[in-house]
Amino acid sequence: MIRQLLLPDPALAPEERSRPLPALSLKVRSNGTRTAAGAAPLVAPILLPLLGLAAWIVGINQLHPSSIGTWGLLASANPWFLLAFPALVLGFLLELRRRARGWLLALDLIALIVAIHGSVPLIFGAPEYAWVYKHLGIISAFATYGHVTDPANIYQQWPALFAAVAALGSLAHVAPISLAAWAPLAFELADALLLFAIFRLVSGERRTAWLAILLYEGLVSWVGQDYLSPQAFAYLLSLAIVLITLRWLRRAPAVSGGRLARLRAPLVAGLPAPGQTTKAMRAVAVALLTVIYLAIVMAHQLTPYLVLTGIGALTILDLLRPRWLLALLSVAAFGYLVPHYHLIVDNFGGLFSGGTPIDNASGVHGTYHAGAEATTALVVRVLAGAMWLAAAASIAIRRKELGRVIIPAALAFSPFIVLFVQSYGGEAIYRVFLFSAPWCALLIAGALRHLRFPRRLPLRWPLTACVCLAALFAGLQGLYGPARVDAFTRSEVTASQWLYKNVPRGSLVLLPVDNFPALEAANYNDYDLQVMPSDPQLGAAWLDESNVAQVQSWIASLGHDTAYIVVSRSMAASAAYFGAPTGYKNLVSMIPTALGGSVVYHDADTTIYRLSVV
Repeated sequence: MIRQLLLPDPALAPEERSRPLPALSLKVRSNGTRTAAGAAPLVAPILLPLLGLAAWIVGINQLHPSSIGTWGLLASANPWFLLAFPALVLGFLLELRRRARGWLLALDLIALIVAIHGSVPLIFGAPEYAWVYKHLGIISAFATYGHVTDPANIYQQWPALFAAVAALGSLAHVAPISLAAWAPLAFELADALLLFAIFRLVSGERRTAWLAILLYEGLVSWVGQDYLSPQAFAYLLSLAIVLITLRWLRRAPAVSGGRLARLRAPLVAGLPAPGQTTKAMRAVAVALLTVIYLAIVMAHQLTPYLVLTGIGALTILDLLRPRWLLALLSVAAFGYLVPHYHLIVDNFGGLFSGGTPIDNASGVHGTYHAGAEATTALVVRVLAGAMWLAAAASIAIRRKELGRVIIPAALAFSPFIVLFVQSYGGEAIYRVFLFSAPWCALLIAGALRHLRFPRRLPLRWPLTACVCLAALFAGLQGLYGPARVDAFTRSEVTASQWLYKNVPRGSLVLLPVDNFPALEAANYNDYDLQVMPSDPQLGAAWLDESNVAQVQSWIASLGHDTAYIVVSRSMAASAAYFGAPTGYKNLVSMIPTALGGSVVYHDADTTIYRLSVV
């Protein structure tokens, strides 16, 4: 079956465009029996995905939280789990190369997305990422009180997602924590559906659209922006805006009439004609787009401006009507920002406060040391750099017909404008990558589909397979590398729920490491939750957790007679992965002795101590 993938397919024309399939013919063997011509080659495209899915099911059942080491899920996985992904990818490519049946490609892609984003929830049984639990706390507050309870809280001032999930949970009688565990899978499936529609519209080729989706799933998996969060919700809505814009609001650019039109002419040469629309259709599209954009504005702080960069690029290229749409959306975004600007300043700094674009692109400043964390960080940086270089090369390859790639090119590189304005707490570059990745995937897929090699060197499909597998495994290392840190066990979540049910309100709750499923916002301001200032990644590292006197003095300065210290499996994993706080192990050992802590809760993964503050 691998040989079938590598050899050239004589049934396809050189350009390999989609075409109707001929009727299935029958051949008569010498013994009189009849067989379907071409039936045998169709077994592999169906068998490979089935084998891949079966291997994933077997592999996932052999994985447990305790079996995942510091180097992450891939390094700790069994052969069944590791073989599942190549089988799914190769089965997809084999079908794409031959018949490209939409239903089979869709099932294969869904299986791949489920394998990528369903593994960690199945292994750990709880939502990933400590900040998800803060979101769950905000959702719980909206469900309980039905309104904003703290105007100074930046989450509550961008309430669209939290209010929507609170309402959905109440109507469906489903706990938000149950929705959170599977939110990444749900968001990725919805994203893939919208992106396929966009890719099909922009490229005009089914095979290119399918290949772009496959590449995208590998490229974007590591960035981890699909959990239950305002940015995941806003990103999904932003794709809907792109689809509406390109389907109903794209217009043919003016080719004459001024210097700007003459400068623009080479960029839009060969641009396919837009679809036919009526005035009424365009009016409805503008209205729908505006409503969706307002939801984005009220959901997330950064996404509205990333959307504006794409709309602005299309407007400058004269590909969008009405031209005043950019002004309308800008008024909505900045109109909401102005009264909330003080919250942006408090949390991220003011506009143009991130330094230079290079500083803004450097990511979150943390503790990078030799080992698993440094290796994973290097892998995803190489992946990001390779993606942008490959996208730029894809544009250069088609420089004589830039119009065919100008739309994805504009959408791929316009998000970089954000880096000239804000670092967004070090996270701006990750959002730039997220908004750039779909269009880079489309550019790279188009280049791979149009590469030509001598007939004696059938290298295009082997190269395509290598690119897809390399992108996927690099992305998976970025996603799964910190799995031991980012994921939480059910017992840790149970411990958190016990904490907020049994610890008296108003108590001081201390976390030596900011990596625990804390649901403190469920009863907002009812607890004084403090993270020890001992981690450089949090911008504060003056406290030595190994120094008893320093720890006692800091706790006493918080003004409480009693404190509760939480230590857990995930905190230990975070300290080992990032190399900070360096004194965590010593602190844990001295809590019951030097600090006089008494155990009030204990399970396999979490211990909660009660301290009397002297």
